[in-house]
Amino acid sequence: MSVSLQFDLQEAGRVVTVRFMTTKKLLVAFATDGNYLRQDQLAIAAAASNAWNTEQLNPMLSVWDVRGPRPCLAGVCDLPLTCRITQADFDALANDWVERARQMFSRCHQVFKL
Repeated sequence: MSVSLQFDLQEAGRVVTVRFMTTKKLLVAFATDGNYLRQDQLAIAAAASNAWNTEQLNPMLSVWDVRGPRPCLAGVCDLPLTCRITQADFDALANDWVERARQMFSRCHQVFKL
């Protein structure tokens, strides 16, 4: 089971989708702007991911499914299912994840032309 939300990324002219799902031990938030990468963009996308993750000190951005037919940029955050958190704190955390996704995809579009 998963729950998705979409928001307009006006500065990049795209829509970002954030999908929340669970694994056996984690709540995972997976974000994508729906833009698939061409083969000639993979190296710059990897560099953009590395730059973002290094600057943020919190790995989140990756080039997803590079072996598949249609790789994309993806942001991934997770939270242990066993943690206790109030609804207000979860709302704040989810809002932070969405804001980081907004910043991340805007930067990838504006700086790296992805």
